[in-house]
Amino acid sequence: MFFPDSLLVDIVGSHPGLAVVLEEWGLDTGRNGGHTLKKACEAEQLDLEEICRQLERAREACPDGLAGLSRSELVAHVRLVHHDYLRRHLPHLQETARNAARLYGAEHRQLRHVDEIFTLLAKELNEHLVREEQFAFPWLGSQENLSSLDLWMLDSLAEERRKAVFRLNCLRFLTNHYTLPESAGDSLKRLYSGLRALDRDFQRHVYVEERYLFPRQLAA
Repeated sequence: MFFPDSLLVDIVGSHPGLAVVLEEWGLDTGRNGGHTLKKACEAEQLDLEEICRQLERAREACPDGLAGLSRSELVAHVRLVHHDYLRRHLPHLQETARNAARLYGAEHRQLRHVDEIFTLLAKELNEHLVREEQFAFPWLGSQENLSSLDLWMLDSLAEERRKAVFRLNCLRFLTNHYTLPESAGDSLKRLYSGLRALDRDFQRHVYVEERYLFPRQLAA
């Protein structure tokens, strides 16, 4: 089995469906994505062999994972899974962040910074989705040779993703990796849960594009 020595981010990146198994065991791929499964299980005192068996059974349903998808199928996967996720959740989560800062900002001053950073993140992510869908995705389906403009576009999109990752790192720091303060109210619970879910989805989003989608176009 390859699972014990694989990074959590690699496991869910190549086989997104396996994230369900890890999350059922309480393994946070957002916080500990850079750890191997073995190290993560040791830290949480979990049954490594049983988790590996469950992951293997889940993988049998789709043995090739994302590696078995064509470029057009990968584009559809990113658009329908990750872009759709952001479009559905960003507006509501932005409102939740604003309400949490208003209700709890006096007691937990970091929430005001969370609101400010998330407002920037949401705006930048929405702009990033538009650029990907209007420029990058149509180009990914073409058979034209790479030009300097194409390479510039890839570099520009990569820089936008790095900026989003930086803002998510700031949110993790401000929220202590989405650990709820004592006596947290419902709006604060919704905010932290939503931020954690967004973080996980965006990590998978970036992984699919940088590991599979754009490298295939460069190699074409």
